[in-house]
Formats: sequence, structure tokens, C-alpha cells
Amino acid sequence: MLAFTAYFMIILFLVLVCSKKMSAFTGLIISAIVAGIIACLVTGAPFTDIFDWIKGGLFYTTDAEGSVSLGTVNSGIMILFAVLYFSLMMNVGLFDPLCTFLIRKAKGDPLKVMMVTVLVASVVTLDGDGTTTILIVTAAFLPLFKKMQMKLSYLAMMIILPCSIGNCLPWGGPLARAASVIGVDVNVIFRAFLPVLIVGEIYIIILAYFLGKSERKRLGYVPNSNEIITAEQIEEMCSTITETDKECKRPKLFIFNLVFTVALLVALIMGLASGAQLFLIGTAIVLAVNYSFKDQRERISANGGDTISVAVIIFAAGCFMGVLTESGMADALAANMASLIPESLGSHIPIIFAIIGAVACWALPVDAYYFGILPVIVPIAAEFGISGMQITMAAFMGQAIRYGSPTVAWLFLLIDRTEMNFGDYLKTFMKYALPMFALFIITALVLGLFPL
Repeated sequence: MLAFTAYFMIILFLVLVCSKKMSAFTGLIISAIVAGIIACLVTGAPFTDIFDWIKGGLFYTTDAEGSVSLGTVNSGIMILFAVLYFSLMMNVGLFDPLCTFLIRKAKGDPLKVMMVTVLVASVVTLDGDGTTTILIVTAAFLPLFKKMQMKLSYLAMMIILPCSIGNCLPWGGPLARAASVIGVDVNVIFRAFLPVLIVGEIYIIILAYFLGKSERKRLGYVPNSNEIITAEQIEEMCSTITETDKECKRPKLFIFNLVFTVALLVALIMGLASGAQLFLIGTAIVLAVNYSFKDQRERISANGGDTISVAVIIFAAGCFMGVLTESGMADALAANMASLIPESLGSHIPIIFAIIGAVACWALPVDAYYFGILPVIVPIAAEFGISGMQITMAAFMGQAIRYGSPTVAWLFLLIDRTEMNFGDYLKTFMKYALPMFALFIITALVLGLFPL
């Protein structure tokens, strides 16, 4: 009966979110409470146990051997302060010099413009926010693409493909969601997945080079010929970058902010401390150094909306995962589904999930995928000796094609800005994203992130 309650819990959440009856935050909590009440009725447990289950999902649990499994609070705090930190770095203008330098270097060469576009997008998307990336990069490069008569579909690709990589950074969302499901620190997942992201970024840069070469040929551009755009137009593009939140810029503190950010990222990758600790302390330090008391409050308020909206979902997921796991529903569900899988296919679950799960990653809202699908697959895979980390790596493969999904609301802002319709966008996106998806899988298999 617990297995059927688990099915009901997951289906209820998916229906509530996918039908847009509730937000992911409310859907996670409501479905958890409803299923928790049913589980108590089925097992005869007191209803107050629901609070203990939620507590375990949020904070930590210990097994009979004394091993501790972390809840979602650590990931939620990391997301909260990481998003706030990179929003502050955008505010102070940390990335402005690099972006303006690249724009000036591009001049009127289609190849250089394409390369600069993808590099600027890769830098701007470091904050993990797709909307901000689209607004800044299209504002800077859309006039240039139109002036040079370059394909706007290429501009869309040079923005959205780097966003696929930026979304997989620890503060982007999917990694923190997955970390909360398998109960590990998000840094551990990030270090394992980082080589795949590097390969993906290299692919995008190489793609930009060949698209730039094709634009050179199509437009009849001769290298080292007279520039297509004027110096004044180049400065207008640069001003788009430098004039955004101008009153918040801190150019005199550029060296400090750069060195401090690099040191913070090195500490994160090396695992010197948890991301929650690093970004909490880092945010406090950069606020104190860059802004006065009044400005500190204003910056926290201005950037707080983006940080809270992501963090609260992680905390809600703790409620969901706590009820699902601590009530015994997860074990019952895993045993039920594992009994349906032929023994001969058990060892191939990761590669099967990497491919079939990519469709779910594309079709479902991100919360529905990571909190509705992954929790079901993890215990099933465990029945066949596949670790939670391995199945999580397989789950990330679909991120390569995630931004072709109509469930990504801000995607339509990009489509509008680049004057495309969704059908044309999807056709173009899949043409270039599917090879990256294949590279993700090949890299993961070569590195042994999950078995074939």
C-alpha cells in the first residue's frame, strides 16, 4: 500500500505543477502533506510523525550505523547566497571590462562577432539567471547582428547554449535539486560533473567558430578589410554593458572583487568548505567592502527576489523528500518498480535513463523532473547496484537539450528578441544541442561517471 501512496504522491505533484494549478513550492508541500496523512493512516503511525519526516528531509537523518544524510537546508543556503553573490558581482561591474574588451576586439568581422558573443554570454550567464543573460547580451549584440545582416538565429544559439552550461553550475538550480534528492553536498556533484561542462563549453566555442566562418562566407566578408561598423557604434554597444546599474558600479574595487571571486571559486572546486559557508561569508565580505550600510540594505532588497524564489523551492523539496523517504514510501516504491525490470537490463539503467530521461528533462518543468522523476529512479537503480551519484550523473545528460523546452518561460523572451517563432527556434536548437547531448554522454562514459 505504501508503494501506491508513493505513486499517488508523485503523480499528484506532477499534475499540480504541470497543469499550473500550483507553483512548485506549494505543489511540493501540499502533495507531501496529503501523502503523509495517507501514509500515517495506512501504517497506523501518529500524524505527528509527518513533522519528524519533514525535519529529516530539511536537516539530516542518521541510519543504524550512525551515517548522516544531509537534508536540503545546506543546498538551500548555498543557492541563496551564491545567487546573491553573483548578482552583486554583476552590480559592481566585475565582468564589464572583459565584456567591453571583447566587443571592441570584434569590430566588424562576423567570425570575431560570433566568438565574442558566445564568450560574453558565457561570462554573463555565470549568475545562473537566463533572463538576465538574454537581456544584457541581446541589448549589446542585437543591433550589431542586424547592422551586419548576420543571422539572428545564430545570436539565439550563442546565448542559449552557454545558458545550458551556466544552469549546471552549483547555484544554477539542477545540481542543488539533485543534491537534495540523493542527500549529498552540491560541491561533490559539481566536481564530478565539471569535466562534462568543460567539454560542453569547448563544443560551444568551436561551434561559434564554424558558424562565424559560415557567416563570413555568406556575407562575403574579407578579413582585414574595412570595418562594417563604426567606432561610435562599438562604443554604444559597450555602454549597454557599462551603463546598466551604473550607480552600483565599483570600478576602483575591480582588482579586489576579481581576486576574491577567483579565490572563492577555487575554494569551492577544491572542496575546502561547503558552498553554503563559502558564499555566505563571501557575500558578507563583498557587501562590506563595496557598499555603505544604506547601500548594503538596498542591494540585498534589490537582488533578494531572485535568491528567495530559488531557495524556497529547495526547502519545499526537503519536505517532499523527507515524507517520501522517511515514511518508507521510497523503499516500497523502489521494490515495486524494481520487480518489473528484467534482471538483464538492471545494469544498464543509467544509460537508459540518460537517453529516455532526457525526454522527461525536456518535457517537464525542472522541479517535476528532479523531484518527481529522479527520486523514483534512484532507489530502483540501487536495487541493481547503481549508486545515487551515478544515476544523478545520468539525469544531468538531459540538460544539454533542456532549453528547447516550452516549459522554460523566459525562453520566449529570447525567441521574441531574435525574431523567431518557436518552431524555427526548436529546429535550430536541436540541430546544435543534440551533438552536445551526445558529447555529454560520451564524456560521462569515458570518465566512468556512470556505467554503460
